[in-house]
Amino acid sequence: MSNAFLLAYGGLLLLGGRAGDVLGRRRVFAWGTALFTAALSRRWMLLVNVPIGVLVVALTPRVLAESPREGGRFDLAGALTSALGLALLALGLARVGNPPLALGAGALLLVAFVLVERRAARPVTPLRLFADRARASALPALLLIPMTTMSAQFLIVQYLQEALGWGALLAGLAFLPMALGMLVTARYAPRLMGTLSARSVALLGTVALTGGLAWLCFLPQTGGYALGVAGPLLLIGAGLGFVVVPFNMTIMSTVAPADSGAAAGLLQTAMLTGASLGIAVLSGVYASSVDGRPSPPSTIAHGMSGAFTVATGIAAVALVIVAAAFRTPRPPVPDAPREAAFSETTSR
Repeated sequence: MSNAFLLAYGGLLLLGGRAGDVLGRRRVFAWGTALFTAALSRRWMLLVNVPIGVLVVALTPRVLAESPREGGRFDLAGALTSALGLALLALGLARVGNPPLALGAGALLLVAFVLVERRAARPVTPLRLFADRARASALPALLLIPMTTMSAQFLIVQYLQEALGWGALLAGLAFLPMALGMLVTARYAPRLMGTLSARSVALLGTVALTGGLAWLCFLPQTGGYALGVAGPLLLIGAGLGFVVVPFNMTIMSTVAPADSGAAAGLLQTAMLTGASLGIAVLSGVYASSVDGRPSPPSTIAHGMSGAFTVATGIAAVALVIVAAAFRTPRPPVPDAPREAAFSETTSR
């Protein structure tokens, strides 16, 4: 269920981001919120979103200014090939159905997506967005990091409930240290970037979350929440705050205004796709240890250790990318036409 939500959400974000450029961001935001509000259920935990959604839709015309519309047709072929390609890759990695067939079909659809984007008059993901080196290096890191952090949250819930016997509410509250760490570092990351650089802050954050994931490889079989779970979650959250802020600023700061919706959609798609692929891969690693049967805490802890070892390796790859390729972007040229901005990025 988690992967289904993430794939649907992430797969449609490319189209949603470009729709904001074409139709106006306020209009798309209002219609998207209305659709979200209309889709809840009788369960009280979801029903609580309905009055909030109605209030947001009502206030949107008053508090949000409409953006200029670029016009043009929607790139439905690009949206479909990207969404289906990513979904099939996730299914293949999760070993659902015929994994080789799913992986092969997913790869072919993503190749088709690139070909479509090269020819589309108004591509859902303009390939010029990858011309800037800083942006091109931030995107794969933003794909890999959620592979580890989102799957860590998914797995820790299983550990707390199955190994430690915690209830759902208590297991949810167990993630407060992670939220606290991210809240603090995200607030101070922009100030630190003024002293150091976006690259230095991103490196610091990636090192911190890699260390937190390595710490989770030693989950205790019973008890020990404070040191075994809260400590690494706090470190991971602190690392995320230092990672997300410079990467978001890097991806969005140099993009042309006409492509800002597409760039935002690409950013969010990378993060959500990474989360979905990570859950598929790491939950598969864990499941191979417990074999789908009720297991004692020792077996659960062993399976978690294997999954977090893989997660630490993925985070280490992201660290190498940040250290070797990520650079602080050049300041954008105010009011520069799109062609000039593109020429500058391709010349770097």
